[in-house]
Amino acid sequence: MQHPLIYLDNGATSWPKPASVGAAMVDFLNHKGGNPGRGGHYLAREAVAVVEAARRKLAELINACEEKRVVLTHGCTDSVNMAIHGVVRAFHRDHGGLDKPCPRPHIITTTIEHNAVLRTLHCYGSNGQVDLDVVPCDSDGLVSPDAVAARVRPDTLLFAISHSSNVLGTIQPVKEIVARLREVAPDILVLVDAAQTIGHIAIDVQELDIDLLSIAGHKALKGPTGTGALYIGPRAFPEVAENARIYCERRGGTGAVAPGLEMPNVLPDALEAGTPNAVGFAGLLAAIQEFSDLNHARQAHEHEMQLTQQIIEGLQQVPGVTLYGRMSTENRTPVVLFNLEGWHPREVSAKLDADFGICTRGGVHCAPLLHQTIGTAPNGGVRVSPSSANTPAEIDTFLAAIHQLSAQSRTETQESGNLSKTV
Repeated sequence: MQHPLIYLDNGATSWPKPASVGAAMVDFLNHKGGNPGRGGHYLAREAVAVVEAARRKLAELINACEEKRVVLTHGCTDSVNMAIHGVVRAFHRDHGGLDKPCPRPHIITTTIEHNAVLRTLHCYGSNGQVDLDVVPCDSDGLVSPDAVAARVRPDTLLFAISHSSNVLGTIQPVKEIVARLREVAPDILVLVDAAQTIGHIAIDVQELDIDLLSIAGHKALKGPTGTGALYIGPRAFPEVAENARIYCERRGGTGAVAPGLEMPNVLPDALEAGTPNAVGFAGLLAAIQEFSDLNHARQAHEHEMQLTQQIIEGLQQVPGVTLYGRMSTENRTPVVLFNLEGWHPREVSAKLDADFGICTRGGVHCAPLLHQTIGTAPNGGVRVSPSSANTPAEIDTFLAAIHQLSAQSRTETQESGNLSKTV
């Protein structure tokens, strides 16, 4: 590579990871690599200690009322699937089953969602197992609490929303939306996809009054890929497990209940079948321990937002650039979307990568309905997402590269025009 690598795709996954993450994973493999919950020997106990410490740290991070309500998963998409499939299957279980006549529950979501939510809901909406209602956002990617509340019906089962758009960075007024929902239908289950927010802003599941929170370990928390969690609140899974409104899709071994063919009926074991990614959670634990320094976390986020403002202001000076979403850092995460006239967004990202060593993301970012809403479908846009590891000098290099691509596009357009006149 001719240029030093500049990584601006932290909305996909954070990089570089803190050195402590890799060190903790190596230490786990070398000294603690037993199978957690599936043995009583030293290495198994050490593995359990690591996994439970990660669960405890995550519970503290989101202010869960009990750490057992944090179910460890293979990532945020896994968490979303566990939540949506689990809630729909539980409804069908309680109303006749999947193979018998059953009322169709009503589910509300929004146009800002990632395909982790949209495709999982679509698999039920497309075959008539649920009535799916999609609430639009405005041009800034903001969803109105009143618009959501207006869609509620007596049979509404679930509302699913991303805490922040992975395309525009707009943070949703989740607390206000949930408050409006509770006014009209107190028992609706609320799923919040926190893939883009956890690690950037404080999240308190009790204050938000939500029932399900999907967590990504590998993004702003700076943990390894393949790690995540699902918070399950008392409304979704009461202490009396027979009344649980989320069905266990998975079956398999756990060390908590043996022998017997039934899965455990207590959290977290009821939803944690099989061997977890213990080495990954060793790395995530190390990442969260660094993040738990609140002063450090606050400074990191302030730095990220300063870089975001630098990107916004710099792109506004580039001829041919169109920016989308909010033009300030208020109420957003460090994600900026733009297009460059005369260029396909994937071409821009490919050129930045090949010629300048700059990593961005071009396309629709697994959020097709949002791109339709803001007018960037079907091609999407170029997403730039800095982290605390980036520097203002790197952003200057990125902006200089966009200026070069803009100039190249304008020159080619002029040459094409001159050629057509000659011909």
